[in-house]
Amino acid sequence: MKHRKLVNIVLSVLALAVAYIIISDFITNRQGKNIENPYSFDISEYYQVDPSEIIFTESKNIQLPINQAKGIEYNNGFYYVISDSNLLKLNNSGQILFQIELNAVPTAIAVDNDIWIALTNQVVRYDLEGNSVSQWDDFGARSVITSLAVSDDNIYIADAGNRVVYEYTIDGNIIQRIGEEDEQKDVPGFIIPSPYFDIDITEEGYLWATDPGRHSLENFNPNGTMRTSWTRSSVQTEGFCGCCNPSHMAIRNDNSFITSEKGIARVKVYDQHGEYVGVVASPDMFDKYGEPADICVDEEGNVILLDFSRKQIRIFEPI
Repeated sequence: MKHRKLVNIVLSVLALAVAYIIISDFITNRQGKNIENPYSFDISEYYQVDPSEIIFTESKNIQLPINQAKGIEYNNGFYYVISDSNLLKLNNSGQILFQIELNAVPTAIAVDNDIWIALTNQVVRYDLEGNSVSQWDDFGARSVITSLAVSDDNIYIADAGNRVVYEYTIDGNIIQRIGEEDEQKDVPGFIIPSPYFDIDITEEGYLWATDPGRHSLENFNPNGTMRTSWTRSSVQTEGFCGCCNPSHMAIRNDNSFITSEKGIARVKVYDQHGEYVGVVASPDMFDKYGEPADICVDEEGNVILLDFSRKQIRIFEPI
């Protein structure tokens, strides 16, 4: 009995000691007091960009009456924006010419003689006045379409879920699957950890695709073989870092590349060989922790951003 009493007393003392330590620690590190993490990686210095590297200036922005931006395309003086479950067409003054409701949430857009829109795993087609033209069968439950590009009579469809680019005729007939691992074609296969997978077509008709897992851009011949590629892995401004970068990409008429990144939000220019040229928009021009801006270009080489956080079209001109 005495032994049990002694054990209870010891346990009570230990409990009081633990409680004292917990309370003391709470008071010492109470809300509002910084707790230093010795293992934290400070990347704040990489948010800074040398002003001499910024070679574009923002010339105009257009506020959009939307809830959630999804993508943007420019064609012949008009902006086409997908958002929520809608398609908007705007002129250069920002006037909305039409707004139509889509059957599902859009994930990608391309415009030529028609408007092509992806609805996660399906492609729909509208004319330039917003009238429905066709709707394709879906690509399956695993499909996540993140980018579209149109060239002549063919349309290219980037499917992040299946890690492949499909080439179709505009009438809906498949021509080939591009980018799947194939040793004979010297194609390593895409690494796509999340739904950021962008494509574009050069003036000469060559397909370029981002490989965000490798921090690369890859170029393909018409028959689907690898033509060339370039990689820039670095936390410094001239490179891509973190997961899934570049997140978005567009090609100008001079075959230079415009890239957009997430994590450290920045938009940059690379020449046709993948050499770093300069910065369009630095991290301090965006809201912190916002989504990476979708991008397109106009015929004069201006860069058009869709800022997801600010819900704006932002136009940048070369300095």
